[in-house]
Amino acid sequence: MFPFLNRTIGSLTLSLCFSCFAWSQDPGAMPLRQVISEAQTLVGQGDFAGASPYLDELEIRFQDEKDPKVEIILQQFGFVRGVGYLQSYAETGEIDYLSKAAHAFGVFAEKFPKDPKAVTALQKRTDCLRSDQKWNEAADVITKLLDSNQPFRKQIVKRSELLNLYYGKAQCYHMLQDWAKGEPAFRELLKFADAAKDEDRAAYAISCLTEMFVQTKRVDEVFPMLPRLSGDTPARYDLRLNVNLMQGGNQLQDAERYVEASLLYALTMTAEEIKNYYNERASRLENERNRLALFLKKPGMPQRRLEILRDRDNQLAMKLITAKSHLAVATKTASFTAILRWRKASNFQDTKRFWESFWGFYWLFKDDPENESAEDFIYAAFASANTVKFADKSIELGEQYLASDKWDKYRADVTNIMANAYRKEAEVQASIAESLQTAMSTLDKERGATAKQSSQEKYQRFFELCNQFLEKQPGDKYATSFINMMGAVYFKQRQFDQLLEKFAGYEAGVPNDKKGYINDKEFSKGPAMPSALYLSGIGLLASGKFDDAKPLLAPIVGVYVQGLPLADSTLSQMSQDRGGADE
Repeated sequence: MFPFLNRTIGSLTLSLCFSCFAWSQDPGAMPLRQVISEAQTLVGQGDFAGASPYLDELEIRFQDEKDPKVEIILQQFGFVRGVGYLQSYAETGEIDYLSKAAHAFGVFAEKFPKDPKAVTALQKRTDCLRSDQKWNEAADVITKLLDSNQPFRKQIVKRSELLNLYYGKAQCYHMLQDWAKGEPAFRELLKFADAAKDEDRAAYAISCLTEMFVQTKRVDEVFPMLPRLSGDTPARYDLRLNVNLMQGGNQLQDAERYVEASLLYALTMTAEEIKNYYNERASRLENERNRLALFLKKPGMPQRRLEILRDRDNQLAMKLITAKSHLAVATKTASFTAILRWRKASNFQDTKRFWESFWGFYWLFKDDPENESAEDFIYAAFASANTVKFADKSIELGEQYLASDKWDKYRADVTNIMANAYRKEAEVQASIAESLQTAMSTLDKERGATAKQSSQEKYQRFFELCNQFLEKQPGDKYATSFINMMGAVYFKQRQFDQLLEKFAGYEAGVPNDKKGYINDKEFSKGPAMPSALYLSGIGLLASGKFDDAKPLLAPIVGVYVQGLPLADSTLSQMSQDRGGADE
């Protein structure tokens, strides 16, 4: 492979007078002739990784040597040394070999810039630096290679090599989030990728531009690119791209641009989807490397073929580390699936697509009931169920909410809605039962009996909810609503004794000032007291207890029992509180 070495070795051996008897497996203890011979043999076999220790030893021994013949040896072995480190990396996966390879390629290109392999060495150096996530260094080398004033640019004639450099440059600035330098790099990559009909690289350029537009509040510039983000390429599974798509949707939703927001939400992939993709990708790459390894082990393979396969193995190794890097990031990233689903459902609500909104909230809660925001999820689903009048789901979710001891944020609202729903449904069932009282057929009689029982059960649950709430929160703003609803039911069913017992504390027709809501100190301080007095007074009138009604109704008509006028504010408040009596 290197015929000049035989001549060089002889002259060097004579001039340096190395002994030939000190053989050892340690290159540092070997005579120069053996070091060069071992290196030459292994390089000739294509075992660049095996040759690395000998090549390292040569660099150490010749670092201060000015002999032109030595320079020839270093020049010929310099590039191979970097390839050897790449082979070692491919075999072991140890990241240190990438750093060594990058260093070796850089030293070679610096010492021998006119060597035909200098450009290739710098290109491989950028690949190593990017795989090692040394973005600034990689960007500097790529900028040097693409500089038209530098000799390297003229030597890069293959479109694939040029495209790889533009891709690497865009990747560096993307990872650094250097948008000022990144934007022209992203647009250059897109231009060259389109010209080369490389959809993967084009998708990556669009991914970078999309993130930049979102981060720099230029989200409107994303939309012309959306059709090109629908393909299944590695770029679509970039975690940062998808987080930024969601953030762009958030910006649009906050600006009340709901339809446009829905487009970005629809394109956003979750961390779980990205994790699954890179799991599968890493597995595919590992399988491909395993198959390739079988070919590399075949004896008698032509040298050129061997070099091509090993270069392919190096490429696969770098793709594998990239896939594993993406996988690690996705694995460590906190799931944003719930946030995305919440945003989607909210956006449906904002666009008045209430059924989609309901099912979005409903399954969000059902799929993740232990989420730290589960209370918000179930309440949103409950509220949406009421909006679309989905009574069964409303009751299901409401009862589940109320059954939890750890949820209180929406308890008053949920209880109020649930009580009202049970009251209305009880009335419906009671009406059905009444209409079937005189039914002749057995089926209709059974329907009537079922409706009557259902009505009784729902009324019972209605009163349970009202009483539980008033006992725990007598001063809540919803207390008036519960009192009015209960009063409406008592009057409708002419259950005056029950009303007086609950509200005014009557027992067997005799008042007990230690019982009833109006005698409860906490209740009396709350907003529902006027309504309780009014309904109790009316109940007494309806029961024929006119004298008992006077002290309760006096505040309502504007005078105390003693004949003293009430303050106007009390009358005004009373008028307002009566508003919920007919609910």
